[in-house]
Amino acid sequence: MAAATGYDAVGLRLIPMGRPGERRYGLDENPSYQREIKRALDETGLRLLDIEVVQIKEGIEPRAYLPAFESAAELGCQFALVNVYTPNRAAAKADLEELCDLAKPLGMTMALEFVSFSNLPTLAETIDMVRACERDNVVVLIDLLHFHSSQEPVSLVSEIPLDRLRYVHVCDAPAEVPASLDDLRRIAREGRLLPGEGGIDVAGILGALPRDIVYSVEIQNPARSAALGAEAYARLALETTSRYLSARFSG
Repeated sequence: MAAATGYDAVGLRLIPMGRPGERRYGLDENPSYQREIKRALDETGLRLLDIEVVQIKEGIEPRAYLPAFESAAELGCQFALVNVYTPNRAAAKADLEELCDLAKPLGMTMALEFVSFSNLPTLAETIDMVRACERDNVVVLIDLLHFHSSQEPVSLVSEIPLDRLRYVHVCDAPAEVPASLDDLRRIAREGRLLPGEGGIDVAGILGALPRDIVYSVEIQNPARSAALGAEAYARLALETTSRYLSARFSG
């Protein structure tokens, strides 16, 4: 479907988050998934951009993610998306460094994403953690929804070292930032909008970003996808995002 609608790459949720009813696709647990994904990538020419979600939190040792890293690396995966769910910054930094060390021999980079309902909710805090992490295979991942929710100035983007900004999640959302964590989660998981439909300063944020990074379509909206059909929604999301990027980079 991604190939048919014009995408260049895919991101796969191969690491479960432990949510109720969540389906599991651990490649290390079921080798047939690995073979089927490799065949699909080879047949379509798509690449595997990232896997998710690596959670830094109490009770999970970084080494527990190594089998997922090894399986993904065999498929050419570039990034593992990392979220922080512990208030202990020193422990989070140590875990992030260990994750980087585990991934380095595999050619993978940790993409540290700030999430509005996590313990790393702002871009400023994420920049600080990446700077403090003494590893070269960790980057800042900006998701436009969470950047909007953080209510930080667009000018802060210029403080990210260019070699630490490799890709971004593009979407839109309602202008009003919910006060409750539950509403923040709901919008992030179910209520994202196409660029131009909401109140995020999509054009302004994109205008602050470099040209030569990956722009990833991150527009989860299960109800809309069901109403239009998954393939039609995937095509609409890509076409709408591409128009914004074309306008940003024209000339």
